[in-house]
Amino acid sequence: MKKFVAILLVLGVAGCAPPIDRSPYLNALVNQPETEVVRRLGVPARTYETAGHRFIAYQERQTSLYSSGPSFAFGGFGGGYGYGGGFGGLGYGFSNSQVVERICETTFEITDGRVTTWSLRGNACT
Repeated sequence: MKKFVAILLVLGVAGCAPPIDRSPYLNALVNQPETEVVRRLGVPARTYETAGHRFIAYQERQTSLYSSGPSFAFGGFGGGYGYGGGFGGLGYGFSNSQVVERICETTFEITDGRVTTWSLRGNACT
């Protein structure tokens, strides 16, 4: 149980780490050919073409579990005539857990085979 609590504490602290600034890395891809973006980032999750422009999008997803902390439950005492007694029930667990999904989508605009600009969208982008 101690290991479990220690892991939760480490994950909680990791969730407070400062965000990474993506701008310098993405700016370095401007004016690069589309093939260079695919070499560095892999195959895009989505593509779209319109009026001579091509858009390629990459998605990053992070799922975290947040808990308000441990909770205790106590069921009360039991008793009877001559046949003992004891605790009705004692429980321990985590309550009010919440799953949070954070997403960042990076979209590159490609014109004439080269990256012209990029944009970020989502709650995990900086």
